[in-house]
Amino acid sequence: MRLTASQFQNAINQLRLLPQQGFQQVCIKLPKLDLLAWLNQQQHTTRGYWKNKRQQQVAFVGAAKSVLDLEQLQSVCDQLDPRNNQLRFYGGIAFARQSALWSSFPHRRFILPRFEIRCDGEYTRLFINANFEHQPELEYQRIEKAFAALKPVQALQHTPLKALSRQDQPSREQWQHLVKQVTSEDFQQHTAKVVLSRQTNLQLNAEINAFSLLQQWQQKERNCYSFLFQFDGVTSFLGCSPERLYSREGSQLVSEALAGTAPRGETSELDTQLGEQLLEDAKNKLENQLVVDDLTRRLKELSLHVRTLDNLELLKLDRVQHLKRRIQARISPALDDRSLLQALHPTPAVGGLPRSSAVQYILKNEGYARGWYAGAVGWLSGAQSEFSVAIRSALVTPQHLSTFAGAGIVAGSQAEQEWQELNHKIATVLQLVDKDLLLD
Repeated sequence: MRLTASQFQNAINQLRLLPQQGFQQVCIKLPKLDLLAWLNQQQHTTRGYWKNKRQQQVAFVGAAKSVLDLEQLQSVCDQLDPRNNQLRFYGGIAFARQSALWSSFPHRRFILPRFEIRCDGEYTRLFINANFEHQPELEYQRIEKAFAALKPVQALQHTPLKALSRQDQPSREQWQHLVKQVTSEDFQQHTAKVVLSRQTNLQLNAEINAFSLLQQWQQKERNCYSFLFQFDGVTSFLGCSPERLYSREGSQLVSEALAGTAPRGETSELDTQLGEQLLEDAKNKLENQLVVDDLTRRLKELSLHVRTLDNLELLKLDRVQHLKRRIQARISPALDDRSLLQALHPTPAVGGLPRSSAVQYILKNEGYARGWYAGAVGWLSGAQSEFSVAIRSALVTPQHLSTFAGAGIVAGSQAEQEWQELNHKIATVLQLVDKDLLLD
């Protein structure tokens, strides 16, 4: 990042002209740069990255404000100066319970970054955020100290790794038992769908660089959201998710039902054939329709108008393709993001239906704590917000990687077929880590 001391001082001078209360922000134009490579060089314990499907990217470091409660977060956003509509809080919400593995990721966490760099097409800007809730002069000292610690960008290096061991939870045998339970006639009478998932743990022969891994991963999955959150300087939660929870601009909201999966074909002819079969497959269409119906019902309770687009679409990824339907809504001006998140998360695409009984079954039987996997990650401000469902994700520490995948289990689901679907979903990231790793 080529930013001179005089440019920074000019920004501070601009900041001093603003009201010295609440949260304030100034920005500086920058030349285009590699955001993940820049993040990799920074020494802040809090680092993060976000890219949406329109290829708009954000990298951020430090925290001017940290919030662990949705009510407090909404209260902060409600008090933001409408003229500062670029102020954003980034973070996420867990699927459900936590565990020691997720100690750096509380159930809810959102931050107003100290510095964020946004790249939107041809424009790249550095935003400096200030928290003037207490002692403004002390805040200037914190900003100056954080700026002095910023490092210049260097190209990322991709180091080949080897997996020393692999462990799945649930195991293959446990998976077969769970699918048999969920598809039984008695179970189906009260719970039509449960999204069972698997955690695959790899012990590695050397340290893995989370920023390098995400850079390679998103090059494979260009039709996805990309995200990375690190709050302790060591543990990273990252992913390339194909699924939008919702995006909001004022009162206009867009969501989607992403459910129903098939592998990609090795040839274009086979790929087209598999896609056409997916569009006609009764089990996968049912799985998608269950998600559409639930999201539509929940949005109708909150919205002035809801419209489900008629056509099923195919979303093609590196190793799999999905059924997708878009949902649009016009929401009440009084409706806030806290209410939207509480209503829509977790969706039937990661939990099941009915939500309560499906989630309770998952918590009791899956055998591991999902943490932020299958949670909601993204950002919100007073006027806009955007959240992805945190699937196709991984938790990374220096020599360990845990990756996650789920499959919707409904009447007619076959355990072995669903197990292989999990393998297809994690194949891209596992083979970026170790190209010789066998999937079984």
